[in-house]
Amino acid sequence: MKKIFSTLVAGLMISAQMFAVTPQEVCGQYKGDLYISWDEFPGRSIYLVPGAAENTLTFVLPNFTILGVELGDIVLPNIQVAADGKLSIEPTTLYLDTIELRANISMLQNYEYDGEKYNSVVTAQRAEVTLEIAEPETLPEPIIVTFAGDVVGSNNYQFPNGGFEGAWENNEPKGWHSFGSATGEMVDFVKNNTDQMVQSNEVRPGSEDAHSVLLSSKLVLGVPANGNLTNGRINAGSTTADSPEHNFNFSDPTEEGFNTPFNGRPDSIVFWAKYLPADRNAANEKNKARVNTVITTDARYQDPETATFAEAKIGAATLNYSATADFGWQRLAVPFTYVPDVEDEPAYVLATFSTNMTPAGGTTYSTGKGDSKRTVVDSLFLDDVEFIYNKELTEFTRDKAPVTFDGRIATVDATYCDDCAKSAAFAKGQSAQTFIAYDAIHKCVLVYVVADDYAQLKRYNMYIVKFTDSNLDGLNPTFAAVENNVVEVVCEKMIRDGRLVIRRGNNVYDVTGSLLK
Repeated sequence: MKKIFSTLVAGLMISAQMFAVTPQEVCGQYKGDLYISWDEFPGRSIYLVPGAAENTLTFVLPNFTILGVELGDIVLPNIQVAADGKLSIEPTTLYLDTIELRANISMLQNYEYDGEKYNSVVTAQRAEVTLEIAEPETLPEPIIVTFAGDVVGSNNYQFPNGGFEGAWENNEPKGWHSFGSATGEMVDFVKNNTDQMVQSNEVRPGSEDAHSVLLSSKLVLGVPANGNLTNGRINAGSTTADSPEHNFNFSDPTEEGFNTPFNGRPDSIVFWAKYLPADRNAANEKNKARVNTVITTDARYQDPETATFAEAKIGAATLNYSATADFGWQRLAVPFTYVPDVEDEPAYVLATFSTNMTPAGGTTYSTGKGDSKRTVVDSLFLDDVEFIYNKELTEFTRDKAPVTFDGRIATVDATYCDDCAKSAAFAKGQSAQTFIAYDAIHKCVLVYVVADDYAQLKRYNMYIVKFTDSNLDGLNPTFAAVENNVVEVVCEKMIRDGRLVIRRGNNVYDVTGSLLK
């Protein structure tokens, strides 16, 4: 088969002063209905990512599918955004995973399909994109790709108040709970334990915020009750502390205000802690605080887990940790372990922070007599709880040969897009996706890595591959790289000469589904 080139995509540069709508304002993930000529795909996502050149976007449609066959990602760099939000493109080269399509691709400003009218316009809340893929020698009629959807702007990828800031209600920070809002048969014995969680003015090093949360243990009926913080709800059902059937934290979809909707698959949970056990003997292995964070399906779940609730678990991050040598602040990162072969979508997350890893396992005690009597407790300061979604490129290859990056830029001694279609990108993590964009205007290859948190925080990483035979001089990509980002997706773009075909196993079909070979 001959090498073939498909034309399609990209370009515009308008000064920032002319923009009523800017690429930075409209970048994000959009979810809605996708139509590809005869096929309908509801609930699909597209991504609009800031381009390498100033005032441009890159359009990404993952998993472009015809006749049930996934052909790869449509990635269009240098999308022009007019002041009124209208999108336009100029010809460039498009590569798909399994074929290369020689086609004239245009962005239609007005199109009607099945009684619905489509445009190519974007705002910060909604995106409409209509592409026409035409190749008269191969296609009996153009392929029309239309998308209309709303921005995915939910906060379901982080805790709503991971810094414990803002006003507290009922002695609890927004989104978090302790004994003051507990339920269960023993609630009368614990509901006044509001001093076991208080707002503190001591914050972790480098923080610009004003507060943290302080947990403390307490003697209750002669038993040390651990300080307990959860985004769910505490059930106090027994005086026997280590009774998981009666004493637990729980998340229930029907318990309004005591659950946290969550849609992400993070790689880890990170938080700051300052642990001060009552017993300062570092050799005492029982002097460990605990965090347990569980991502669940749309079902009730409780911690400690019993067999009844095990099926609701998708993944968990658990750590028992000691105080530092100087009893100071420490930043802890706890990786998630996901249950194998569980394909359910995440729906909720339940976190538990405790002053001791064992129920009633603390060393709270009273000492002294009379006026000198005092209670010594386990104390735990907590600050800035955050989920981390990794999004770092680990390898980029051309024709299976690795390309070396200097930071986020690599230079290849070759002509632009010589063997471009044999490029592949590899990254690590739980949720990120990797997309390769071939920028014919600047004669470079862009690699984007986005993860679940792009919908909320618009964090992403971009890498650039330059070519020695290139007009790239002067292009300085602006990277939206952020700390602690880290995924796995493999994209391999291949060039194929000839007409548009679909390969399935050893068979080759045209776009109508007719067997060619």
